[in-house]
Amino acid sequence: MSALLKLVTGTLCSRILGFLRDIVFFAVLGSSREASAFLIAFALPNLFRRLCGEGALSAAFIPVFAQRYAQQPQTVGDFLSKFFTRFGIWLGLAVGIGMITLSIGQTVMPSPKWRTVLFLTLWMLPYLWFICTAALLNGALNVLNKFSLTAFSPVLLNLSFLIGLALCPLCETAHMQVSLLSVCVVIGGFLQYFLPKLQLKRNGFRLKFCLESDADVTRVGQLFLPGVFGAAVFQLNALLGRFFAYTVDDGGASFLYLANRFLELPLGLFSFSIFSVVFPQLSLLIAKDDTRSSKILLQNGIRLLLLLLIPAAVGLFMLAEPILTLCFHWGKFSQADIRQVVPLLKIFALGLPLFGLTALFARIFYAHKDTKTPVKISVYTLVAYVLCAVMLMKPFGVAGLALASLVSNALQWFLQIYFLQQKYSDLRGTLRIFRKLPWMGFVLFAISLYFASNTLPWSLGKTRDALLLSALITAAVAFYLILLKVFDKTSFRQLLSFRLDAEAER
Repeated sequence: MSALLKLVTGTLCSRILGFLRDIVFFAVLGSSREASAFLIAFALPNLFRRLCGEGALSAAFIPVFAQRYAQQPQTVGDFLSKFFTRFGIWLGLAVGIGMITLSIGQTVMPSPKWRTVLFLTLWMLPYLWFICTAALLNGALNVLNKFSLTAFSPVLLNLSFLIGLALCPLCETAHMQVSLLSVCVVIGGFLQYFLPKLQLKRNGFRLKFCLESDADVTRVGQLFLPGVFGAAVFQLNALLGRFFAYTVDDGGASFLYLANRFLELPLGLFSFSIFSVVFPQLSLLIAKDDTRSSKILLQNGIRLLLLLLIPAAVGLFMLAEPILTLCFHWGKFSQADIRQVVPLLKIFALGLPLFGLTALFARIFYAHKDTKTPVKISVYTLVAYVLCAVMLMKPFGVAGLALASLVSNALQWFLQIYFLQQKYSDLRGTLRIFRKLPWMGFVLFAISLYFASNTLPWSLGKTRDALLLSALITAAVAFYLILLKVFDKTSFRQLLSFRLDAEAER
């Protein structure tokens, strides 16, 4: 099984469990104030996880580690021990300071609903240490061409979360339920940290406590410091969105989260899998000065990403209401709540390919060890998002926040293209891949799904709707593959092979 296929398979299992987790979560808590408070509190450690573990620090760590592994493989173990010792100490101090600050803030906060947010964040903050370290351990495993654990690692958090949800009926109040779930999040984070550390040990890299200096460890810090501002600005968009939504409506953060979760299924399933292969391999190719292979890798990565995300975006847009009704109309989550989420999901679906491309293009800068340019782009993006959010959330409510996210992401993508063409002349040919995509096939697929989704009878009951939706999605996938076969045989072969190297085009 190829590395990419392993990642897709593992990510699919994780996303399925994640959706089951969300279904049970909203069935138990609905769109209550406690549910929104928990989702905001959970977003805070996740922001720093993406900032450090999967964002700027990971982007700084992987190219340096890849170069060390390619040029001095015998010293890799020492480098990992020195890096993770320093990283663990600094992150532990940050978590400790954060917990003290949240404790003080909780006592002085006048608003009960925001006091609940601070309380839950305090309980979940240790999760931050485990998950950030786990993300970097998985990044090291990816460079070593070990992808299976990276793909299946999120399953552990979802399983821990589901166990907590199963125990929720034993709790007397919603506040006690979300407190229990916070503890389960920390347990899941520990499991995600422990297994990749064990896997590294089995591959001959036993991490030891070591405070000795290392030039490459210092280099990671130098790359991280400017990059962290860019990544922080990007992640603040998502966090500010939940804050704004919670201000507009007690259930607003829940509605925005749920729409985002449907977006994260294709993004996590396809984009994360492609990034996990492209980024470390691109970093290795750049370290070896292999321009031809890096160009092929990027072109195939962009093409495969769009071949997967464009039909996924069409499907989510056309089938938003039946999908949401089938999956989340349970327990305390009503049909009225579903109607609040449908327009948000449709707006996010329009931006799905953009969200995937901006994340991929950011990694091109990082693979070239350029962490300053993404900072400039992210600042412009944040300003655009805040301005659009302030202007749109009053007339359009939570939907205005989704529109603001779409506009700012489009701006980010155009700026990335501009700076990439200015800085790396060899990438201009790579971007021509957009012209070679089967656009006519995409248009015909969208038209056919529109008529099919509006012709079929829905609301026939959960079982019948599930069978009808499954049949429609199966037929749509088959028709899409036929269109690719007709309009672009190269894309058809690559989609079936799930390869990103030169063999994908043969």
